[in-house]
Amino acid sequence: MHETLRDIKGPLSLSSHLNILLLLVILILLAIAVFYFKFLSGRKKTHLIVPQKSADELAYEQLEKLKAKDLIRQGKVKEYYSEVSDIIRHYLENRFLLKAPEMTTEEFLFYVRDYSLLISEHKTLLKEFLLTCDLVKFAKYLPPFEEMDAIFVSAKKLVDETKEEIPAK
Repeated sequence: MHETLRDIKGPLSLSSHLNILLLLVILILLAIAVFYFKFLSGRKKTHLIVPQKSADELAYEQLEKLKAKDLIRQGKVKEYYSEVSDIIRHYLENRFLLKAPEMTTEEFLFYVRDYSLLISEHKTLLKEFLLTCDLVKFAKYLPPFEEMDAIFVSAKKLVDETKEEIPAK
């Protein structure tokens, strides 16, 4: 069986190739646009403006949470003194940019000795506060109840007297 040879088909016109190519480009661009608007535009990052709490607000909040734990009545005196000490150390770090939580009491008191943003009364109050906390935390000193209450008052007083002043408008 012999097949007969057929003649070659003539060249396609250039305009039909351009039409197909143009149609493909339009479809691709349309697909990209749909993908963008459907998936990417919905993912815009919204920048929430969350007001930062001041150092004193944060300290007051933490002190109230500590008070609500009622650790003293549970007999967890060492834990109570550790927490109140940490609250004040973090307050000092946030308020004055002092690395109080990372230093021993001795190192910290030596460092703040010449610190100009704390007046001598605040330095004295801070020294008494931290040394009392250390006695309970490390020397197993068990203070009377009145003294335990006084340490909380001292912590609040320290924050009260050193908190940032709000400028008058």
